[in-house]
Amino acid sequence: MAGQGTVQLLFLCLTPALLEAVRINAKGQQVLYLAQGDSVRLGCPYMLEPEDNGPTNLDIIWTMVNPDQRLPFLTYQDQQIRYGSAPGLQQRVSFVAQDPSLYDASIHLANLQVSDSATYECRVKKATVDTHLVTITVLEKPAAPRCWMDGEPARGSDLMLRCCSDGGSLPVSYQWSKMGGDYAMGWLPPRTVQGQGSGDLMIQSLSQEHSGTYCCRVTNRVGYTQCMVRVSVPRASYTGSRNIGLIVGSVLGAIFLLILLLSILWALLWYCRRRHCQPVVPIEIRDSAPAGPCRGGHLHPYHSSAQHVSYAPCQK
Repeated sequence: MAGQGTVQLLFLCLTPALLEAVRINAKGQQVLYLAQGDSVRLGCPYMLEPEDNGPTNLDIIWTMVNPDQRLPFLTYQDQQIRYGSAPGLQQRVSFVAQDPSLYDASIHLANLQVSDSATYECRVKKATVDTHLVTITVLEKPAAPRCWMDGEPARGSDLMLRCCSDGGSLPVSYQWSKMGGDYAMGWLPPRTVQGQGSGDLMIQSLSQEHSGTYCCRVTNRVGYTQCMVRVSVPRASYTGSRNIGLIVGSVLGAIFLLILLLSILWALLWYCRRRHCQPVVPIEIRDSAPAGPCRGGHLHPYHSSAQHVSYAPCQK
């Protein structure tokens, strides 16, 4: 009997501690990388023993932990919510639940700033205490980049594509890809190599397969931005046939004009010779008179004479 009484006494002594135990349902310390301007929920759900439910003697304290200080910025004590003195946080932080005593001490932090980078501690206290840590690093997304061509695209020559972003948290990476079709991000046609700069892309020996839209994506831990540039390589067949057509047309036009001038000149010469130059044609003129009585009743015999007329030939 004495041994049984001792066990019961020991159980009664330990019961208050077991009943008032606090346990936060979160896995270890979290590390988050977030973009400036985003919002985040910092979870801190907790559990109490059924016999210890209720807001009485429940303290919830959120603290910003920096290397040189601890700054409480949001608390729940005596069933009241109070804000700390952290500059700029009062307007951007709140408990997720209207009543944090209902097993949820999670908070919502809006419009994140780079200055919000810190370790945040959730501390839930009743008879015992449990804590949960969340480390936040707030970074700037890369600024919108600029894309351009260094030179003009000419068939067979080299062309440099450039991309530059002037803002954002380091480190940043640049990735070029050719858009269109079923190509995956990062696909590039043959004879494309990295330039000297991190955002440069060299296209060697331009051909028709290099024509298209190229995308430059600038990425860091919290996001990416991109820009595009269009490359148009002239078609070889179109350019060659056009030049040949121009040459053939010019030659045929010159030949036709020469033939026309020679024809006009020949016609003028022919006309002049036709008008001023005639062949020598002999012309015979005869005078004749019929036989008849002469004066005085005598007959005269038949008399004829011939005259020859000719033109001198033209001088050649």
